[in-house]
Amino acid sequence: MNKLLSSFYPMLQRARFFKFISLFNKAKRAPLEENKILMFTTSRGKLGGNLIAIKNYIENNNIPCKVTAFTSVDMPDDKAVAYEMATSKFILVDDFEPIVYVLKLRENQHLVQVWHAMGAFKKFGYSRKSAEKNSLTHKNYTEAIVSSPEISAVYAQAFGIDESRIKPVGVPRTDMLFDEDYKAKTIARLYEKEPRLKDKKICLFAPTFRGSNVHDAYYPNDFLHIEKLLNELGDDWAVIVKYHPFIKNPPEIPESVKNSVFDFGDEREINDILFIIDVLVTDYSSVIFENAILNNPLVLYAPDLEEYDGERGFYFEYNAYSCGQIVKRESDLAAAIRNAGSNNEKMEEFRKRFVSLCDGNSCRRFAEEILKAKS
Repeated sequence: MNKLLSSFYPMLQRARFFKFISLFNKAKRAPLEENKILMFTTSRGKLGGNLIAIKNYIENNNIPCKVTAFTSVDMPDDKAVAYEMATSKFILVDDFEPIVYVLKLRENQHLVQVWHAMGAFKKFGYSRKSAEKNSLTHKNYTEAIVSSPEISAVYAQAFGIDESRIKPVGVPRTDMLFDEDYKAKTIARLYEKEPRLKDKKICLFAPTFRGSNVHDAYYPNDFLHIEKLLNELGDDWAVIVKYHPFIKNPPEIPESVKNSVFDFGDEREINDILFIIDVLVTDYSSVIFENAILNNPLVLYAPDLEEYDGERGFYFEYNAYSCGQIVKRESDLAAAIRNAGSNNEKMEEFRKRFVSLCDGNSCRRFAEEILKAKS
């Protein structure tokens, strides 16, 4: 973007939401409600991830807060949204939400980013070379949470905010990974859903998308020939496939392997699948961080590593993310899966760096340190 257009960029962002800004400012005449929380997401039709984890914690622990949730399928008119935003002490978002970046928040009001991803893998926000530095995007957050103190600076850079606004409390949705009752019920549900997985070694193939956004997302058909992979793994293996939800037309599973290869794209939470697997295969997905919490073996399959790194970039050297083997050739993938194991020393170092506060107490810390509430 040229310098002249760049200087006008904040003005253009505000102009886009001129009507809403006016409604919000008028609604600020009403009192700010100290115990009111608005959870706001335009990218999902249902609360999930960190938002639902926080909501459930508040309700289960009788924390005296009134929680309102607006999603893409139950969004009221602008006037109602503006009123709820203007009168809520806390506004919680978990993704890119352009409408909140142009608002002038009230004194003592909090706009909290509980980002949907975790750890610090591929660059995002202002860490990317292509980012418009004069943009208002992300810069309105009063707080943003992270999974470990060691990556606070990364998130401060990505969101364009001071590091003092980054709060290392952990990732609320990972608390369920420590809930033995939830784990047992989830395992039973998944085996009931697909009984053919029983008595099999299970590989989860969960790559991220290529392309720039939801509109052009894809996964290259020639990166993985699933029939060939299964033949090389042997009859004692099954493969669960879960492509990134942005990918609308994922590679099809051949009829010849549908008794051993299963599409779990309808599973909302990939974390649930991690309970039943023996090996995770991914490339540049942040699922590696949840996987590390459960100590599952990992194989990073990245045929286009140099190209992807050049276009997107990583916060650290790619090999820093591997607690196992990095594979670039499809011909080496089956052997890497069969031989995958947990390197305890490397895994422990990885967890300390990226997920040290994902210990089953993230929701409690969020309530105490962000909401200033005691359960």
